Amino acid sequence: MKKFILIFIFSSSFLFSQEYYWTSYSFNVAPEDVETVGKLTDDYFSKEGSKSDGVTVFLFENHFRDGTINASHSLVFYGTQEAMGSQYSSGQNTDFQLYLTKMGQLTKSHSSAAGKSLVSIGTPGNYPIQAVYWMKVKNASQFAKGFGDYQKKYAPKNRRVTLGSFNLGRSPYGETHYILVGVESFMEAFDVGKFRQSNKASMSAWGKFIESNQGNVEFVRSTTRVMMGKW
Repeated sequence: MKKFILIFIFSSSFLFSQEYYWTSYSFNVAPEDVETVGKLTDDYFSKEGSKSDGVTVFLFENHFRDGTINASHSLVFYGTQEAMGSQYSSGQNTDFQLYLTKMGQLTKSHSSAAGKSLVSIGTPGNYPIQAVYWMKVKNASQFAKGFGDYQKKYAPKNRRVTLGSFNLGRSPYGETHYILVGVESFMEAFDVGKFRQSNKASMSAWGKFIESNQGNVEFVRSTTRVMMGKW
């Protein structure tokens, strides 16, 4: 967090049309400084001109996380390739440098990554709880097509499900893709697949999808994060 790495994202097209690109900066904050970090971030990104048109910024707390995820918070930028390119080529900004200096005094940098979404299902919205699953995928086209076909037909309407890929900044665990499930409450996050229990067709289709990807997908790790702010 003391120093942002300027990442320019260039990537080839995939099976599904490109939706958005993202960058993520993970860091640790002492509990007594969380409120201050939140206020600093809100003060900066609430100002006009703090980000390029078409770029959205999120601050997340990594609430439930396994032992491989050692960052307490993440600052995430996303937008189209053009919007993100504009964000990262805007040149020096005194206010931004001051924001980074203040954040560097309160946080400890952990990691950074970049990637893009491949397909998203469900109505866009401000889903405050997000479960994220990291995976290694061998045959990405096969997995993405099966995933998209299933979600388009069976995913509940009150959530947002995204399949995406990591392009830069992979961890030592070698993840290639992720699934992000945005829901409105922890009750839903505790069992995101519960909706299938009352739908035999959905349960059967999910079983076939999982079976068709035996040996193709390896689960790596997961986290459930809480949105602290959106700008």
